[in-house]
Amino acid sequence: MSSIVISTFYFFLMLKVYSFTCLHDIIQQDTHVVSPPSIPSPATRIFRRSTTGADQLPLRVTPLYLPGESAQLMPSQNRELQAAMNEVTKIISSMLSVNRSEGPLLLNRDMNKYCRSVWGDPLLPNYKRCGFRDISYHGERCLDVVIPDSHLHGYEVWPMNGTKPDHVTPDGAGVPNTDFLLYVRVAQTEKCALHPSVIAYASYCQLDHLGRPIAGVIVFCPKHLREGAYQHQHIVQVCLHEILHALGFSSSLFEHWIDCSFSAHRCSSRSRVTNTDERGQLRIYTPNVMQRMGEHLGEGSVGAPLENQESQTSSHWEARIMQGSILTASLSPPHLTSLDPITLAAFQDMGWYKVNTSIQNHLVWGKGAGVNFGLPSTCQEKSSSFFCTDKGNIGCHHLHLDKGNCSTDAFLDGCHIYKPLSHGGECWLKQENYGSDEIYHPQSRCFFSNITKEMKHEKVKGRCYLHRCIAPNKFQIRVQGSEWTDCPGGRWIKVKGFDGLLLCPDGRFCFGYDHPTVPTTVSTTTPFYSTFPQITSPGIRVQLTIMQKLKWTTDEKQLLTEEVLGVIAQHAGVQRCVLQASTQLDMDLSFVLIIGEPNNCRPHPTGPSPHSTIMSLIDYPLMYESPHFSTVTIRLLSLSSASGTVSHVGLITACSAVLFCAILIFAACWCKHRARALQVRDSYHSQP
Repeated sequence: MSSIVISTFYFFLMLKVYSFTCLHDIIQQDTHVVSPPSIPSPATRIFRRSTTGADQLPLRVTPLYLPGESAQLMPSQNRELQAAMNEVTKIISSMLSVNRSEGPLLLNRDMNKYCRSVWGDPLLPNYKRCGFRDISYHGERCLDVVIPDSHLHGYEVWPMNGTKPDHVTPDGAGVPNTDFLLYVRVAQTEKCALHPSVIAYASYCQLDHLGRPIAGVIVFCPKHLREGAYQHQHIVQVCLHEILHALGFSSSLFEHWIDCSFSAHRCSSRSRVTNTDERGQLRIYTPNVMQRMGEHLGEGSVGAPLENQESQTSSHWEARIMQGSILTASLSPPHLTSLDPITLAAFQDMGWYKVNTSIQNHLVWGKGAGVNFGLPSTCQEKSSSFFCTDKGNIGCHHLHLDKGNCSTDAFLDGCHIYKPLSHGGECWLKQENYGSDEIYHPQSRCFFSNITKEMKHEKVKGRCYLHRCIAPNKFQIRVQGSEWTDCPGGRWIKVKGFDGLLLCPDGRFCFGYDHPTVPTTVSTTTPFYSTFPQITSPGIRVQLTIMQKLKWTTDEKQLLTEEVLGVIAQHAGVQRCVLQASTQLDMDLSFVLIIGEPNNCRPHPTGPSPHSTIMSLIDYPLMYESPHFSTVTIRLLSLSSASGTVSHVGLITACSAVLFCAILIFAACWCKHRARALQVRDSYHSQP
């Protein structure tokens, strides 16, 4: 099994550098968007947010796979696509919450299509109602998808003075348990043919009364889903990118963003979301975005830059300044891309969503670099630790997980960065490197170095060496055959027994360091892979509550545990493979959580460690709708803090202990009594 996993992973790595093209802005221009009659115009200042007053709950995205589209793929490939879609919808559900509407989701009909003319006399009783039906009306579409009548509101046609309509098309049944309906197509469309690098594209096609998108379509170009080309994490990343556009991060929706900060139930239209700064850079200027961008650059409040395009406002962050964000036009490979704080801040400022910011990862690119960072006029400076000027040189990607080539692309405006190599540069992928001082291992990182055992001048380039954290932003490095050596950030160091120097990156490693995970001294005879034991977290207990009562079987317990570990991983923004349950579920539906770093996991993105992000969920209840167990509530409890209080788990444990002791005493007495009874009975039957 391990060899299969490694082979699959390596195949993914060989194809991981790709030219991804996002067509959202082009596709959205071709998509007819339908809104309810009550949607406020951008000029409207105040309107009601919610009629139910209900608390905001996780956003439910329902993918609807169109009949007949599956013919494009083999059954196994369809299952892979659906698995990727399910993973993305769970990420979104853990990220966004909304005020849910009551009942099933029903989409709008465009009155301008089904109605040929409207009664226009204000004195008529049916003023502004449809007077004549357009016989050419054949329903609604979402891009190229025909929306079923069962998903649509009905409509009526009225006489001039009558009290009853001449024609009634009733409401459809709607789509239950849905806040955003996503039609999924697999088709070799004209866009797929014209743009071979397109993997998928998406648009929204329906808005609710607040301007929030409630339906859209995503189209997958089939060649990227077929055997030999399919890469799961790549498809997940592109799918998430496209759906985030359809949910609101779209230039065509900027005018619909609302401000609900001054009232729980009343909102106002934002006067303006974007503006151009003094250098001609288009930026988003909304409160949370400006705060997070300023914190990132160390400059107070700063607008977040959008990609410069000649003909239209872009729906992507500027690649020169936001490398590593999920919403740049040119995506990095999945293990180098993340949901960043500025993207989540934009969703906060849309006004439709409550955002779970605990799932975000740090944006390392440009951290603390100041307001002039990333300008075409400054990126050529050799003093930058993010950009490069030695074109074609092999160095290190800015997260130092991979070696990179100093190159540029159409979105970088002439600036050069270290882009990860197509294959062979994955420092974190364990492999043999005979005859070299490099070490490829999950705990290895890329360093600029020219060290060598031979007394000769080597060119400085990116090389893979082992590292370990010893304190926040402090670490040691180890070259093949060397001892552990302190590596102060920003300094060039020598390694004992080697000629040349090695540069220690500053502010790139050990952000979420909590405690040493390895001994402070390691014998030089100890294999390097044994110095990174699994990190366990015996202080975290997971307590579950479900609405549905079951007679638990072993399989059901295992299924529930797997579901829960997946939900925790999504909320914490960590890989599922780092989480394990210590044992099977207890009788009170709890288990102790173990956090590890197995070799089959991708390296954790630079930022808070899995342990620290999961600790941030302590006492924060998580709730999800399970397809097998109804509603499940998850609560992470710190055993150390619970020991001093009478918690629910503690009470159950104490009561269980008392009951267990009572049972033992009763059992001992009963056994003693039974033994005596047997002795008497045996002696009685032994008599003649």
